Amino acid sequence: MKFDWDDGNINKNLFRHGVHDWEIEDTFLDPHRFSLGKNNIHGEARHILLGRSEVSGKYLRIIYTIRASALGEKLIRPISAYEMSSTDRKLYLRKGGKRK
Repeated sequence: MKFDWDDGNINKNLFRHGVHDWEIEDTFLDPHRFSLGKNNIHGEARHILLGRSEVSGKYLRIIYTIRASALGEKLIRPISAYEMSSTDRKLYLRKGGKRK
């Protein structure tokens, strides 16, 4: 799993929402993560993921898109990440995200 980080999104969520880039990457490793679907914004699919960073323990809602590198590799480009609302967290826990 590769991520697309550049000046447009590095540390953007840290300054806006208190979420580190490494927490976003860590959340994609959550075996209980799941997608809430996607929306099209300006012709680009924006996916919504609910998951938990194992390292920090934060329950995150991540908006991202998939792009291709110059070599044609799929890259995850995080757009926004913030802590889940109580409704999102209940949904995540109900769908199997309970931790011991």
